[in-house]
Amino acid sequence: MEHTDFYKLTPGEALKKLGSSMSGLPREAAEAWRREHGANEIAVEKPVPKWLVFLSQFKELLVIVLIVAGVISIAVGSYQDGAVMFIIVLVNAVIGFVQEYKAGKILEKLKALIQSPAKVMVNGQLVELPQADLVPGDIVSVEAGDKIPADIRLLEAYNLRTNDFSLTGESMPQDKNNEAVEGDAILADRHNMAYTGTTVASGSATGLVVRTGRNTEMGKIASMASGTVTAMSPLQMELNNLAKWLTAIVVFLSAVLFFVGVQQGFTIFNSLIYALGIAVASVPQALPAQVTVALSAASKRLAEHRVVVKSLPSVETLGSTSVICTDKTGTLTKNEMTVTGLWFNGELFDVKGLGYKPEGSIHHTDGTKLSEDEIGEMEIMLDAGTMASNAEIHEPDKDHNSWYPVGDPTEAALITLSTKVGTRSPDEDTENPEIMEFPFDSERKRMSSVRQFGDSYQLAMKGATASVLSISRYIYRNGKSVPITDADREEITRLNEEYSDRALRVLAIAFRPLEKDGSDYTMETAEKDVVFLGLVFMMDPPKEGVKEAIAVCHEARIRVIIMTGDHAITARAIGREIGLSKDGDPLVYTGVDLEKMDDDKLGEILAGGKAIVFSRVNPAHKLRIVTILEDQGEVVAVTGDGVNDAPALKKANIGVAMGITGTDVSKEAAELILLDDSFTSLVFAVQEGRTIYTNLKKTVLASMTTNAAELGVVILGLIAVATGGWAIPILAIQILAIDLLAEVLPLTFLTFDPPSKSIMRQKPRDLDAHIMNRETSMEVLLLGSLIGLLAFGNYAFSAFRSGTTFLTGGLSTPDYMRATTLAYLTIAFCQFTNVLSRRHYYTSIFNRNIFTNRILLWSILGSAGMILLFVNIPVLSRFLYFSPLGFNDWLCIAGSTSVFLLVFELLKVGRRFKRARQG
Repeated sequence: MEHTDFYKLTPGEALKKLGSSMSGLPREAAEAWRREHGANEIAVEKPVPKWLVFLSQFKELLVIVLIVAGVISIAVGSYQDGAVMFIIVLVNAVIGFVQEYKAGKILEKLKALIQSPAKVMVNGQLVELPQADLVPGDIVSVEAGDKIPADIRLLEAYNLRTNDFSLTGESMPQDKNNEAVEGDAILADRHNMAYTGTTVASGSATGLVVRTGRNTEMGKIASMASGTVTAMSPLQMELNNLAKWLTAIVVFLSAVLFFVGVQQGFTIFNSLIYALGIAVASVPQALPAQVTVALSAASKRLAEHRVVVKSLPSVETLGSTSVICTDKTGTLTKNEMTVTGLWFNGELFDVKGLGYKPEGSIHHTDGTKLSEDEIGEMEIMLDAGTMASNAEIHEPDKDHNSWYPVGDPTEAALITLSTKVGTRSPDEDTENPEIMEFPFDSERKRMSSVRQFGDSYQLAMKGATASVLSISRYIYRNGKSVPITDADREEITRLNEEYSDRALRVLAIAFRPLEKDGSDYTMETAEKDVVFLGLVFMMDPPKEGVKEAIAVCHEARIRVIIMTGDHAITARAIGREIGLSKDGDPLVYTGVDLEKMDDDKLGEILAGGKAIVFSRVNPAHKLRIVTILEDQGEVVAVTGDGVNDAPALKKANIGVAMGITGTDVSKEAAELILLDDSFTSLVFAVQEGRTIYTNLKKTVLASMTTNAAELGVVILGLIAVATGGWAIPILAIQILAIDLLAEVLPLTFLTFDPPSKSIMRQKPRDLDAHIMNRETSMEVLLLGSLIGLLAFGNYAFSAFRSGTTFLTGGLSTPDYMRATTLAYLTIAFCQFTNVLSRRHYYTSIFNRNIFTNRILLWSILGSAGMILLFVNIPVLSRFLYFSPLGFNDWLCIAGSTSVFLLVFELLKVGRRFKRARQG
């Protein structure tokens, strides 16, 4: 059964294969099967236990470095240092855990946990059973509005059409029948099958359950998604690279300090303690927490724009995105069939308003809105379109946040149109009851309805243009029916071809007054000599803002590739309308084309840099495309809402699911969820991601500059110790205090800087261009050495004023404490200047509005205030070996800070000069 192609079998053969009958499968057999094979449920990935989510916050290499440093601190007796490091690591873990926990709770609310019951034939009687109880061999009944409860082979189908977009990407309802399919067929062409997760748009059917649970097409895709490994995010790779860099520095520095200590006559044990204490204190302890706070704050801003972040590193990943692979239906388009134009009485009209919300109007092509009289003249066509309909539109409710259809989307679009302009009566079915209906079928390609109007009867019809035109004897002109001419037929055919080529669905509307009781007619006698009323043009339109968002992607050098299960002509037209390609039409390839290509050929196409539309592709095709792009070094974001998108969502560097139309499987596979299903929100998230990386880069460089300054003071101090018998100019506890008092708040809130105006005009960042590269390392070394030199200079100046090298008297002498305090404050205030100068790479600090990040200014003032408290309050100052300073000391600090600022400004002048030379 597992490998049986049921779509190739006749209904009788399928029943025989599963040992069933039209009366249903005996429940004893069903129970036995379910006990052996399990319930009809698709097991999505089990939620990660909360304790594992918490522990996962400690797996980053930079955090591990801090933990090791904390252990070393405690081992050598620096309990305060170790405690501080462990507190920072714990705070970082709590922030990350809370963010992921909140995202998980939102995801739980998004899931559709309650399944509707299935209508199952049991002993010849139709009863309701839980969907989970279905087994192969069961006979089920479905009708308009129902969800298909399992993969079923249709035994009887009555004008059945199903919405398959979540599985295949098809934007239009698909006609279904019970006839066997000859030969192999792709999923979308198996017209005698209905699949789990799809819905019935119109009609009804009886079907044989052939596969359940993980064996369904949806279950196979879910399994494919769960077996796909998500790549490490660019930010995680960058932080790991930084952690390795820091580890190497700490090991090297420890070795140097240990060697110098031994050379100066210290015992091996004391030299080891001193070396480890200074080296560990030089690690940027707060950096992991600052990264986490920055990502968490960005997640909060994204939440305000209806974007849920499931994992914090994914925020920055979006900022690195170079390619967006997007589904079409429900992502770029509304997945709401909308009438966009009409042809009536020989004239074309435009229709305003999108979706099923009955708001909008009809306009002449010059933009003039139709008057009430003109609407009245058109009413005959609008009424005919809605009378030949079984659909309804409904207002938003607890399960739908916008107007939604029940029944065929095409019919719902016609009802929406007449409701917009006020021609549809809510009591139409009562006032003009339907006497009989001749349903749509794939051979006639039309449907019609006989309605009673008082003592008279009328046939209303809609269908394919060629079909309706073939039985049209008249055409409606200027309020009356006149014989249709060859010129009329040519014009109608031309319009049909023109709008079909633009991927619009074209429907012809017609009517016929009936001479006798409507019930006396058959389909053959009623559907002839009709009056051709006009044409209706409709499409699943692009969402608001998509075209503008695509334009922003072009500016940001981000390629957008469409991957859809829909037809090539439809996908190409949407690509053209949203401006997917900046020069001409996008390249279009089908799933069949992909099957004929090897990976090298597909790789050449993807590497060509062109706008591409992949149509009629299945989940395996999408996964293959994403894999090749990632192998080429691209950072790939995948958007989608259907089950068919899940494997690619999981494989991508970042998966983005739709919150409204998205299936549970797609939401499970994604890292981000767009609650408003807006592609525009995704582009905002890309901007947020770029901003985060830019700000984190500022933070890392500012932090490393201070660390370099601290090491510079220590190295100069060691030279002084070795050559002149001086005391060390700064203590390990003071180095730690620089990180905690002068850095934690300013560097944290530096990540809150707003984006630059040009951030979405820059190309995606090169993943090989690390934060700490040759250029930035030289800059950090230069600025850090300068601060270190200034701090040591002030320390030495204080020593000369005191007339001592502080070798005698210990750490608590007033002169020594004042000198180390002066060195400390020099580093601290230069760091404040460093933070402010880092905000803008090229622009002078004097040419920018410093109040664009007010919280940063307050954090600097707050940090300075805390430092002054520790310097001037005796109880606190003794803890850090500080001493109050005099006026001359503060002049030294002000002068040193000014020198540092001048050098930084000269550095920016050099950057601007270099940029100008490079054009």
